[in-house]
Amino acid sequence: MKDGLKITDCDLHVIENGELFETYLDPKFHSQMPEYLGWGPTNFPHWDVGGQMIPPWARDAAVIGPQKALDTPSEDIYAPIREKQYDAASTVAAMDVEGIDEAVMFRTFASMFLSIDSLAGDVATAYSAAFNDWLADYCAPYYKRLKSAAIVSLHDPELAAAEARRAVEEKGHVAIVLLPMPVGGRYVNAPECDVLWGEISRLGVPLIYHGTSGGASRDYVSNRFRGHPNFRTLNHASAFPFELMSAMGAMLVGGVCDRFPDMRVGFLEGNCGWLPWWLDRLDGQWSKYGGGEATQLSALPSELFLRQCFIATDSDEALVAQVVDCFGDENIVMSIDYPHADGDYPNSIKKFLGLPGLGAEAKKKIMWENCRKLYGFSN
Repeated sequence: MKDGLKITDCDLHVIENGELFETYLDPKFHSQMPEYLGWGPTNFPHWDVGGQMIPPWARDAAVIGPQKALDTPSEDIYAPIREKQYDAASTVAAMDVEGIDEAVMFRTFASMFLSIDSLAGDVATAYSAAFNDWLADYCAPYYKRLKSAAIVSLHDPELAAAEARRAVEEKGHVAIVLLPMPVGGRYVNAPECDVLWGEISRLGVPLIYHGTSGGASRDYVSNRFRGHPNFRTLNHASAFPFELMSAMGAMLVGGVCDRFPDMRVGFLEGNCGWLPWWLDRLDGQWSKYGGGEATQLSALPSELFLRQCFIATDSDEALVAQVVDCFGDENIVMSIDYPHADGDYPNSIKKFLGLPGLGAEAKKKIMWENCRKLYGFSN
């Protein structure tokens, strides 16, 4: 609690380590186990997956300098947390510092493995299951405050649906998380993905799209900057919002939300300031072309969004006030993005509460009520 306000963070992170696959991967897939390479020169853990580096830029000289520039100012803050290997106790302690009552825990690196186009469906599912089990155990000692979000991939939607069911019903995960970019040429509005959307709807948990700066997919938007000047900045600036915008368009205009009206959908860690323009653009283009499309919609894309979707704001995003002016305060959630160094820990909640142009009641909704509505928590 901060200044008398309860807070649910929609998207805190773990930092995975070698134990993830070495302990949790199904033995049937040990021959395809990612090789843990320890802490790399870009100040992140990294792995080798049959010759594919994860993160893809883990040893990229173009990333080392910019990452050091980001990390250095907060090194004194994060060094003792890193010594504790970002364990659950240190996460809860950080939440206490910020005043966060509960948080939904997300992967940092695990979904990067699922961005490899060439993975077989059963291998991608085995990687997902290993992380989901690891994360469930991570959260278990603090289950009242740490809630786990499971990952799946679109390499095989039927296997993804089965893993979603197992993760929620057997392991207690509160959300199903997907990368927003295509994988292996399959995108989220492909008809064969309906089996996954149907299962998520039945389970009553939200579908969450959350990007990454370490995607390996050939369709990943920021890979076009690889090998060009100032890659790291352009990679991080573009990957999160651009991929979310595309995924949101596919879910709304592609008819997925219309076909699955009971499925709550979240678009996290890509800012929200672009939302008014993007929904206006989608509505306008649908008004022009939609009458001739093979799949018809029962409402405008913006109406479908407001009916069942949520978008996250960062704790320092001043433009959130303009989004509230356009659409109200019912569909926005908030995260401080701990323990990533581009966040503002330990002053994130203080910054959010100090944002201009956003009323106290809206801040209360965004920090607590909306997050709990997205995840289906009882108030």
